[in-house]
Amino acid sequence: MKRLLALLVFLLLLDYVFALTPQEAMMEALKTGNYSLVEPYLGDDMKKLFTEKVFNGIRSELVKEYGPISGYKLEKTEEKGGYQIYYYRVIAEKGNYTVSVTVKDGKVEGFHFAPGFSPGKAIYPLLGGLLGLLLIWAYLRKFHTGELILGAFLIIPVLVVQPPIQMIPGYLGITNPVVLSLWGGFIAGLLQEPLKYYFSRDKTLGKAAYVGIGFGLGEATYVAIISAIAGGSLLGLIERTLALLFPTSTTILFAYSYRNGWGKKALLAMVLVHWVVDSMASYWHVAQSRFFLLAGYGIMLGVSLIVLPKLLPLAKAESEEPAVIW
Repeated sequence: MKRLLALLVFLLLLDYVFALTPQEAMMEALKTGNYSLVEPYLGDDMKKLFTEKVFNGIRSELVKEYGPISGYKLEKTEEKGGYQIYYYRVIAEKGNYTVSVTVKDGKVEGFHFAPGFSPGKAIYPLLGGLLGLLLIWAYLRKFHTGELILGAFLIIPVLVVQPPIQMIPGYLGITNPVVLSLWGGFIAGLLQEPLKYYFSRDKTLGKAAYVGIGFGLGEATYVAIISAIAGGSLLGLIERTLALLFPTSTTILFAYSYRNGWGKKALLAMVLVHWVVDSMASYWHVAQSRFFLLAGYGIMLGVSLIVLPKLLPLAKAESEEPAVIW
């Protein structure tokens, strides 16, 4: 009996000595792919958002980008608002990177990829945007610099105003990913489409198209910067090509519908389409399901194939208005 008790005490002490801290559990889970290591240490909100499916999706992307993980080491720690943040350098086959684990009251409350800077990763979205521009120019054989610059500058108020509004549900304590995705997509459509409508509605079709092209190139530049920080892939080229053709379709449609008396109907339709597309893109990051990603791409491609073949020939044939005046 005494030996049994001694053995139990020894095992308890052994478990205590070798027990993982919450941050170490997160890193071991990342290294091994074993979600069960970190699951008991997750806070309530993290359990809802950081599911095993999400964890596996994030890990697979990191492994795909940087290769299998061989180890990690603690770089630094800091405290913010009662939270302890641990920064780990992950050692992988194709290159190293940094992640952060946020802990409070013995629970993991956050896990983030801590960005570095790799300019080479920016090439894909930039090429995608330029490819879209080349496709439109190759058909129209017209280039409208003023409208292109105007469209590119429209991305600035979007980047300033849109993110804070999209984060309102988070400030209110709402964590449901479906609600957050729908809200984010709705705000994107509600802000971006009226802005593009206002600046393209009374232009010739060709110049309206270049407002959309400029907007798409502005987005591509922004995404290129994000890709250089957080990583990018060949998928970014396809995405940015579609994401340039899509706003080009909307702005040329706005000009055409406005002159024919149904501009507001076209605006409402594109707000709804944009809502769906952005909601799917947002939810894809949570669900890690290719269905939502491909469905969003399919809608953008479908709109482009419906609008551009009909209106680009009209844009090519029409006479031009005076140069853009801001």
